[in-house]
Amino acid sequence: MHITKNNKHTQFSGLYETTAYVQNHTLINRGITTIGGSTIPQCLMSNNKDERRERAMMGGIYFIASYLTPILLLPVYNKNFLKNKGIIKSGKDAGNKIIQVSKKYLTLNADLKEGLKKTAKELDKSGKLEKDFLNIYKNYKYPENLKKDLLNVHEKILMTDYITTAIMWSAIPFIATEITERKTGRDDFSAGFELKENDKNVTDNNKKKKKTSKIIANILLSVIPGILFAKTVTKGLNADVHRLNQSKNIFKNIYNSILKTIAKNPEKFNYASGTNMSKTIYASIWAFSSFGNKIISARDKNERKDRALRDVGLFTMFFGGDFLINNILGRTSDKLFNTQIMDKSSAKKKDLNFIEKFKLPIKNFKNLNDEKRIQLNILNKTKKAGAIIYWTSLLTNTALIGFLLPNILNKMLKKNIEKENY
Repeated sequence: MHITKNNKHTQFSGLYETTAYVQNHTLINRGITTIGGSTIPQCLMSNNKDERRERAMMGGIYFIASYLTPILLLPVYNKNFLKNKGIIKSGKDAGNKIIQVSKKYLTLNADLKEGLKKTAKELDKSGKLEKDFLNIYKNYKYPENLKKDLLNVHEKILMTDYITTAIMWSAIPFIATEITERKTGRDDFSAGFELKENDKNVTDNNKKKKKTSKIIANILLSVIPGILFAKTVTKGLNADVHRLNQSKNIFKNIYNSILKTIAKNPEKFNYASGTNMSKTIYASIWAFSSFGNKIISARDKNERKDRALRDVGLFTMFFGGDFLINNILGRTSDKLFNTQIMDKSSAKKKDLNFIEKFKLPIKNFKNLNDEKRIQLNILNKTKKAGAIIYWTSLLTNTALIGFLLPNILNKMLKKNIEKENY
């Protein structure tokens, strides 16, 4: 690998390493977008002080809760599940880092031993961790049983993390709206407080029953998808794609297609550093649980519509907008400045048409140094351009989410309430 230390490289290494870390840690990326592109701007765009307080509270609790899981809970989950399965003897064992072995080494025909060696070298250059991993490997009479046990542990971690995260997220709107209700005596959408007269509150048992049923529905919508999602991922990782044949049953074909996708993309279900969920997992919790929970917990039809449109917009911009901006800027940089930002590893041919180029993602900056054929001057240019593009994309995305989306929704709310008043 043609990499040598020089002043130009080291001057920019700090920003580049930070960019690579944020790119690979979805919750940090999401946290920046939430605070910078959702909470602060949308507080500024709020219609009144009550809505502003609610949005600030929800954003703040969300930010704290999202970081409690990976920092405090995930290490506990990892060690306990590994210990209970007998893979490690104690949570203090260095071997507990075996949880960071990529899921690509846990698929049906993957070489687990090779995966253990590569992961150990990435985490510890001294060779001690590799020895710990191989000792665990040797403790198993049949290596496939270790793969099976690791898959089982990964499933339990994913299931527990999914359910914990979904329940925490679903609780946040309830906390914020309950505080607003107690402070103001109103139980309708806070964004419309100054746009319409005070709604008559329902304080009887029916209201309490309705709130209880919403909480139960939120819990079920957190738990059931969490169990099904984790088990489907495990089945996909363990699937023999050649045996997943076409069926006359359309639902079975859809399910088999999902399993094939998981089997071909195991790394999309990894946890960075063993604690930080991937974008795929994050998107799944959002789509299958969080979105429905927000709709269920809405106080009236105006808030229901606002949350639906706001969440669809946030989801689209967070996953689609980020990809779109990175793709356009990355391809432009590669063409004008001879960088190598776009990831063409999945391309089946060299000459790609417009649509095929449009589908290309940017490279994972964490692995950029491992590209042996890239020249030093091009590597440095790519790192600099990649970091600039990444943060430009993130900031553009946050601006669109934070100001354009609330502006549109505020206008819609005012029109809806005007119709109600007349």
